[in-house]
Amino acid sequence: MKATIRNKLVWGLCGVLVLLASVAAIGIYAVFSLRHSARDATRIGGRLNAMALEIQVHNLEAQRRVKSYLLEVRTLGPEKAREQYLDEADFEIAAIEGLASKAVSIAPTAEKREKFQRIVDGAGTYKSALAATVKAAEKDSESDDTAVRKIAYDKAADQLHDNAEDGEVAGREASQNSQEDIDRTSSRSITMAIGVSLIGMVLGIGMSYKLSRAILIPVEHLKQVAENVSLGNLDIAVRRYSNDEIGDLADSFSRMVTAVKFFRMEAAMIQEEADNDGV
Repeated sequence: MKATIRNKLVWGLCGVLVLLASVAAIGIYAVFSLRHSARDATRIGGRLNAMALEIQVHNLEAQRRVKSYLLEVRTLGPEKAREQYLDEADFEIAAIEGLASKAVSIAPTAEKREKFQRIVDGAGTYKSALAATVKAAEKDSESDDTAVRKIAYDKAADQLHDNAEDGEVAGREASQNSQEDIDRTSSRSITMAIGVSLIGMVLGIGMSYKLSRAILIPVEHLKQVAENVSLGNLDIAVRRYSNDEIGDLADSFSRMVTAVKFFRMEAAMIQEEADNDGV
């Protein structure tokens, strides 16, 4: 296809449109990336923080009910005390295990997963110590074996409480980190958008400059040729800058200058012959 001025303008326009579309596409991608990252960060951080707080609540409630059971088992009897206190305590422990297991599955870092896994392990140890303490207390709540079991239970309860506090800290950190992730993603997206816009602007200016030179320089040259010919200077060289309509016009100017030279020379020769005949 011949590189005509029309084609050059069409190609230049298409290039600018493609450039603008690319900048818009990258900008849209940056916005959606920011939105997606912010949504994920907020969702994970908020859920971990909520789970950690809920685990702590279930832990405190479970220990309160177990404490009430140990105080009331002799008064109410094992069966009634179990029904009134331990069933609810078992529910609270199961809730702790379920929440901690979910937290392990969504925690963003290995450190946080480890903290919530300790809660799962601590809940299992706590449940075993509770079962042994309940069994001993139902036999004889004042025996030495019961006292030993209670000590083991208190140790497991303290450990579970510490693990729950570590999980609460991890959840709070996850919530704070989510905000930091949003800020980092926002900064990255802004930097990307600005960078792409600047690159697009530079490329657009370069394309416009190149296209304008491809048209204006040959036109300016032909203007100078026309001015020189109008002043009688036929020694000026006509250059062909491009293979388009302007190049064809340059060829026409060159032929015109050659024709004018020829006619001038022919006229000079006729005039010279006339002068010689007159003499």
